[in-house]
Amino acid sequence: THVLLPDGLAVHVGLKHNGTEFADAWLGDALIGRQGKDDEQIFPGPHAWDGSYTDLKLNWRGHNLRLQSAHDGADLVLLATPIASEHPSSLPPTLVFSVGYLWNLPGTVLKREKFLEAHGQSGETRIYSTGTASKGMYFPISGPYLATDFTSPVGLSTGHARTLAEVQTVLDRQHSAYEHSLASAGASGPNADAIQTTLGWDTIYEPQHVRVVSPVSRVWSVGWGGYVIFDWDTFFAATMAAIGDKDLAYADAVETLRESTPQGFVPNYARAGDWKSEDRSEPPVGAITVLGLYQKFHDRWLL
Repeated sequence: THVLLPDGLAVHVGLKHNGTEFADAWLGDALIGRQGKDDEQIFPGPHAWDGSYTDLKLNWRGHNLRLQSAHDGADLVLLATPIASEHPSSLPPTLVFSVGYLWNLPGTVLKREKFLEAHGQSGETRIYSTGTASKGMYFPISGPYLATDFTSPVGLSTGHARTLAEVQTVLDRQHSAYEHSLASAGASGPNADAIQTTLGWDTIYEPQHVRVVSPVSRVWSVGWGGYVIFDWDTFFAATMAAIGDKDLAYADAVETLRESTPQGFVPNYARAGDWKSEDRSEPPVGAITVLGLYQKFHDRWLL
C-alpha cells in the first residue's frame, strides 16, 4: 500500500490467484516476515528515506513479481513486473489496484471509464493504469479498482496517464538518485543501504497520535492493533536513522520518550489504544541514544 499523506489516500496492490476448481485465492495485504505455509514471501530491496524510490520482490502461490515505486514531483508511479517461476500456476494471476481512504479520513473515490478519481482534503487525484481491463470481477474489494490479467509489466501513475516507458524513466531517475546517495557515503555505502532499506520499509505514519515512527516491525504492529513501540528497539532505530535522516532519528527518540508512564519510566511497550506496560521498562539505552544524537547534531533543545 502506498499512501498520500496527510490525506490518507491509499493505493493498494492486490493479487488474485486463479484456479480451475476450488483453488482461487486473494492476497490483499502483503507483510514482510509472515511465516505461515501459504503466506507470501517478500524480499525487500532499496527504500529511500523519503520514499522517492522503493523496490521489492514477492512470491506467493507460484507467482513471482517485482514491484517498484518512485516519486515524480507530487505524483506516484508504480511498476509491477511478473517474474518467471519454477512452478508456475496454470492460469495467470490478476493484478488489482484498489484505492480508498484510510483511518476514516474524509474522501471519495469514483470509477471513471479509464481512471479512478479521488477527492480528498488536498483536492483531486487521478489514478491511471497501463493494463488492459480484466474480464474478472470477483474480488473481495468494496471500493473502486483497476484490474488486469498479470501476464506482462503493468504501470500505475497518479496525476496524469503515463506510458510504461514514461513510468520506467521516472523509476530509472529515482533509482540513480538513490545509488548516488549511497556512493556519497564511500566505504560505508553498503551499511547505509542496509540501514536505509530496513528503516524505510519499517517506518510508518501513526494516525492516532499524528506522528511518524519506526515500530519493531509491521507484523508486530498488526498483531498489536496498529502499532507497537518497544522501548529499546525504537531507540536503536533512532541511532541508525541518524546516519541519513535527522528528522526520523529525532522522531523515533522523542516519540518513544512521549510514551512515559505516570510511574515515571519509559515503558517496555506502548501500543495502539494507548495501552502500555505499567510495571516494567527496558535496559537504559535511551540516554546513550540521546547523547549520541546530541553529539552528532548539537541541538540543546533535544536534551
